[in-house]
Amino acid sequence: MKRKIISVLLAAAMLSSLLAGCGGPDGGGKSEALTLSPETTSVTTSDGITVVVGDYVLDGETELTVTKQPAEENKEEGYKIEAYDFTLGELHELDDFITIRIPYDTTYCDEGQDPARCVGAKYKNESTGVWEDVLFEVDAEAGELVIYTDHLSYYGAFYVKNEGKRSAYIADVLGYVPYMSSDETLSLARGIAADDPGTMRKLIAFGGEASNKMFDYADRLDNAINIATLGDVPDWLSTEIPETNQTLFSAIGYAATCVNLMKIGIDDSLGGGADKGEVLNLIRDVGSKVTTYWADAFTTAGSGALSVGMGGVLIIDKMLTAFAEEAQATKLEDMGFIYYHYNEGFTGFGHKPMTAKDWRQKVIQVLDKHPEDPEIAVAALEAGFNEYASQFFKLSLEQMNEVAADTPGVTVKRVPSLTEDEQQTLIDGYIAHLKDKTMPAVLKSVENYMVRKAEQSYITAMNAVRDFYNTKISITIKENIPEGQSSQYEGYQFRFAPLSETAAKGSWTGKWNKSGSVTSSATLIGFMTAGLPHTVEFFAPDADLNTAEPEFTVPFVISAPDILIEFGGAPGGISGKYDMELSYEGFGPKDSVTAVVLLHEDNTMEIGFTPHIVMAGGSTRYVDPDLNEGRSVYLVGRYDPDTNTFTGMGEVRFGQIKIGETELPAPTAGMMGYGVYWDLLDTVITFDEKTGTASGVRGSELEGTELFVRITMQKKK
Repeated sequence: MKRKIISVLLAAAMLSSLLAGCGGPDGGGKSEALTLSPETTSVTTSDGITVVVGDYVLDGETELTVTKQPAEENKEEGYKIEAYDFTLGELHELDDFITIRIPYDTTYCDEGQDPARCVGAKYKNESTGVWEDVLFEVDAEAGELVIYTDHLSYYGAFYVKNEGKRSAYIADVLGYVPYMSSDETLSLARGIAADDPGTMRKLIAFGGEASNKMFDYADRLDNAINIATLGDVPDWLSTEIPETNQTLFSAIGYAATCVNLMKIGIDDSLGGGADKGEVLNLIRDVGSKVTTYWADAFTTAGSGALSVGMGGVLIIDKMLTAFAEEAQATKLEDMGFIYYHYNEGFTGFGHKPMTAKDWRQKVIQVLDKHPEDPEIAVAALEAGFNEYASQFFKLSLEQMNEVAADTPGVTVKRVPSLTEDEQQTLIDGYIAHLKDKTMPAVLKSVENYMVRKAEQSYITAMNAVRDFYNTKISITIKENIPEGQSSQYEGYQFRFAPLSETAAKGSWTGKWNKSGSVTSSATLIGFMTAGLPHTVEFFAPDADLNTAEPEFTVPFVISAPDILIEFGGAPGGISGKYDMELSYEGFGPKDSVTAVVLLHEDNTMEIGFTPHIVMAGGSTRYVDPDLNEGRSVYLVGRYDPDTNTFTGMGEVRFGQIKIGETELPAPTAGMMGYGVYWDLLDTVITFDEKTGTASGVRGSELEGTELFVRITMQKKK
C-alpha cells in the first residue's frame, strides 16, 4: 500500500528530514566579521543581527563571524528558512548563555496573525545535520527572534504557512506551556512536597494541555489526550500508549512547576500565602523528588538540569545572604597593595589571577558537585576563597619581593615579615572584598544561568512528547492463505476506519494484491489526526468507497512500533464469501445479501454482511428499510470445530432507526414500532464444510413477540 500522509508529522521532525543538510559550509554567502571583548560584549551586523555575549564568556578580544546561508523556500510545503552560521574565535561550547537577536519579516504570516504562530528558530546539529530546538522568544514589538544559547552553530529563522498545519510546531518552545500563575505553581509544589497522589493527575493534565497547544490539533487530539489522562483505554488501543503519555505529560507539568518555582524564589514574586522561607523549603523538597516524578531514561538530561538548577537557586540564596552579612566595607588603600596586586594582577610562579569569570565557573562546579546540600556547597566555596587568598603567603621571600617590584605605585622593594595574625587580617579583608564587590554579580549570573538550563527541560520534555507521537509504526496486513492457493480477495479495495472528517482518506486506502500481504507505515500522530482508525474495511473491487458497505471488517489494536493485522486462513476452508439469505419469519419477505466469513486461528469467527432490519409497525404494517448509512454489521463469536457450529452475538454500529421523520430508539414498551436489533438475539449457525453451506436460526422473544431470523448460506465458487 502506498502511503502519503500529509500534515500529520510533527513539524520539528518534518523539518529535520526536509532540511537536513540545508546550507552548511559549502553554501555560504555574505560574511561579516566583528570584534567582541570583555569590554565590548554586544555587536550588531549590517543585517541587523545582534549578538550579546555578556560579561563571563570572553577572556580577551575575539572575532565574531556571521555568515548568511542561502535562503531555502518550498512554497508547496509552505516553509522558508533564513539561516546564519555563527562562529566566535575557537569557542564552540560556551560557559554562559548568550543572546542572538535575528530580525524577521511577516511575509509568511496571515494578516493579523500572531508572529509566534508563523515564525520560529532552530539550530543545526552539525554532527547529525538535523535542525533541532533551541530556547527562543518572539519579540513582536522589535520584530526579532530572541535566541538564548550556550553553544554556537547554524541558527535559522523559520517561516511557516498555514497555522493549523505546521506553524504551531516551531512556535516559541516556552510558549507551548500554558500559563502557570504563582498561586498555581505553589499549589502544585506543595502537593509534590507532600506526596499528594492527586497532584500527579494535575501535572498530567497540565502536560496534556501543553501538548494540545504544541500540536495545534486540539480538535483532533482531544480524544487521544483524554485517553491518556482519564485512563479510559479502549480495547483497540495498546495500554502502553496512554501509559507513556502519562509519563510524558507529567514530565512537562513537573518541569513547568520547577522552573516557575525557581523564578518565584529569585524574584520574590510570592503568592498563595507563601513567604520566602516556605518557597525556599519547597524548592528544596521539590528538587529532591526529581527522580520520583521524572524517572524514565529519556528525561535523564532534563531531570539533571532541574535538580542542579533548583539546588543552585537554594544555595545561591544562602550564599548571597551569608556574604552580605559577612562583607566588610573595605577600601583599597587599607589593604596591602602588594598582596592585592598578587591576587588581582600578577602572573608568575604558577599563579594566574582569578577573574570574575573564573569565580563564576568555580561556583558552577560547586553547585554541580553539591546540588542538594547548601551547607557543604557554601563551605566548599569558602574553602576556595581561603585557599586562593592564602597563596601569596606560600611564596618565598624572594618571590614576594618580585611581586612587590611588579606592583604599580609601590616603592617598597622588600616585603616585611608578617605575623600570622597580620596575614589572616589581609586574607579576611580580601575575601570580604570578593564577597562585597565580585560575588554578588557572579552569583546572580549563575542563578540566571541555572534557570536557563532548567528552561531547557521544557525542550527535553516537549521533544520527548514530539518524538513519541512521531514514532514510525510498521503496519502489516496479512491474509492467511491455505498452502498452494492465492488470495480470494485479489482486487478488493480496503480502507482504514473510522476516519475523521479531516483525514486524507486516500492515504489510508489501498487495493488488495494476489499475494495477500501489504506492508506500510504511519506515525502515531498520523493515527491520531486521522481519527484513531482501528479497523480495516474491505470492499468489492468496483465499489464506490464513499457510498458502499464493506463486505467485511478486520479489527486491530493500535500499538507501537509494530501492528500486525491478520485475517482468513481458517482450517477446512470455511472462510470465504457466501450468498446469505435472511428469512424474517412472520414478518415478510426474504433478504439476500453477500456475507464474508472469517475464521481465525484461535477459532474466533466473524460473519460480516450488509445490515437489513425488519420493523413491525402496529399489527399490520411491515417495513424493511436498508439501514446502511455507510456502516456495516457483523456477527462475532466462536467456532467449535468439534460440532462445526458458530455461536456468538451481534454488533451494530447504529444507535437508532430512522423512518421518515420519525426516530425510533432501541425497542421499549409502549412504542408503536419494534426494531429487531442483532445484538438482542442469540445466534447458532452450523457449517457443513463438504458442501460449503451453513444454516441457523437467530431468534428471541421481544416485548412478548417471538422474532426469528432464519439464516442460510452457500459458499460462492
